[in-house]
Amino acid sequence: MGRHKEWRKIAKKMRRKRIRSEIAHERDRLLLLEEVTRAKSPSHIQWLEEQAALEEFARQEEARLSRERHLKWQADELEAQQRWKEQQIRLAEANAEKEKHKEELLAQIEAFIAGTADLPASAVVGRETQPGHPECPFFSKTGACRFRDNCSRNHICPGISNVLLISSFYEHFGMHTERHHEYDTDVSLEYEDFETYSDFKEFFYDILPEFESCGALRQLKVCCNYEPHLRGNVYVEYLNERHALKAYQLFQGRYYAGRQLSVMFVNIPSWKNALCGLFHKQRCPKGRHCNFLHAFRNPGNAFRNADFDRSPPHSSTKSSSHDDWRWSPSPENMDAPRRPREKSRRNRSRSSDRRRNRSRSSEKRKREYRKRESCSREDSKSGRGRSKSNSRWHSGKKRDRDAHGKENTPSPKSRKVKDRSRHKDKEKEKIHTSDSSCSAERKSDK
Repeated sequence: MGRHKEWRKIAKKMRRKRIRSEIAHERDRLLLLEEVTRAKSPSHIQWLEEQAALEEFARQEEARLSRERHLKWQADELEAQQRWKEQQIRLAEANAEKEKHKEELLAQIEAFIAGTADLPASAVVGRETQPGHPECPFFSKTGACRFRDNCSRNHICPGISNVLLISSFYEHFGMHTERHHEYDTDVSLEYEDFETYSDFKEFFYDILPEFESCGALRQLKVCCNYEPHLRGNVYVEYLNERHALKAYQLFQGRYYAGRQLSVMFVNIPSWKNALCGLFHKQRCPKGRHCNFLHAFRNPGNAFRNADFDRSPPHSSTKSSSHDDWRWSPSPENMDAPRRPREKSRRNRSRSSDRRRNRSRSSEKRKREYRKRESCSREDSKSGRGRSKSNSRWHSGKKRDRDAHGKENTPSPKSRKVKDRSRHKDKEKEKIHTSDSSCSAERKSDK
């Protein structure tokens, strides 16, 4: 019974397969018959011819459009080449005009440096980085900003001025803080500040004659800040723009110690505002990272008058071992002999008043000394006085300095010692006054 069921399943499956194949053969036969009849139909033949004609027309149209595009490109290319040639001609004319104007400007500048012509107006035109924005306070005071041209404030750069800025002119190992992480914590033992200053003095005496060869100087400052935009900057101020322009031509692009110099004109309205007033007092809260100028002290306090915006003296300071620099004489008085300088009546009266005050102060000191001696003798006779050494006046140098006014200002190192000596002198003065009052009371009792 079970084998009969399996046979019936197989027979039904074969029957379905045979029916499907017969249907497929009939379908194929009908499609072939339809294709043959359609091929023999005149309408189908006409449709095939029309399709062939349309394809040929599309190919011809594409070829025609391609030729038109190529011709148009050729025409545009010829026109562009013609415009480029005309532009090159105009550019060559403009460059020739610019070169001619540049040569004329250089000739005018050379004549201005030689002193035979005035400064051309086109050379004084400045540059602004952010027109319309508020002015950068640090750049207006120091001529340098940590953000440089990317600052959101406006940097007004002059065309020509008396002050030259040479960025990163001076270099020393002690000023490069960005490389300290490459060394151990004992890097500070490898050098000291006095070595940096001695190297600066050598650098100062090396560059000073080069700058003075261009004209008379009013200021020369070398920055010792750690900030990159101020580190090693050298500021040079001349007495007039003619000398500054001459120095610019001499030092721009010149090499020093294997580095090419970059010189620019800046405006420093006040050196007193540009320099950090707390740096030399060692009280600057920001240290070497201050945005104001921390400048080395020039040897012999050279150009010190310019630090306080005072006019320079008629003779140079003793800092430079080179020839003295003076105010540049006028051309008409260049060869004329100089008249000896006479003392004015006001100076003579001042010197006489000074001598008179000096004599009065000396007489006053003599009277005080005699009075103290007499008081000490009376105290020694009574047996209750103090020793002579303790009652002696120990502030003779201080009194002489106050009377004469000839002592120099103490250095920062000896200031603490002198303050302690003044404190001791005041205590001894109090003891002496108490002793003198006691002796006066004993005399009245007697």
